[in-house]
Amino acid sequence: MSNYLETDFCQADEGLDYIFGRMMAIFGAPFARHFDCVDPQLVRQEWKHQLGRFLTYRPSMDYAIDHLDGDFVPSAIKFRELCNAGPRIPVKPDRTLEYKKPELSTEQGMSEGRKRLAELREMMKGVVKPI
Repeated sequence: MSNYLETDFCQADEGLDYIFGRMMAIFGAPFARHFDCVDPQLVRQEWKHQLGRFLTYRPSMDYAIDHLDGDFVPSAIKFRELCNAGPRIPVKPDRTLEYKKPELSTEQGMSEGRKRLAELREMMKGVVKPI
């Protein structure tokens, strides 16, 4: 049985905002100053590159945040390692349709089909000219 929940997933940009928001709440000013001399777009780009799919699965991000060393702001690589140690990202279940044997493949179905066809022919007499 799969433990897949649609609500556990988000878009990568939402995941990155979630991580940075939580780390800002945890580390405060040291986190805000941590990237002072670096272009914010470059920081976001590198974190997105390093974390990849982990940015879309909240339980992995929560696990990493819950296991941070509270003394230092982690690098993207360290954060990815923490995500890797967390819960496995589940695969969305395949929603395949079950095969239902057509009615006409049974003798009773064939009989019903012939009866309906005869009724249609009777209804169409005079409406459609034979070819």
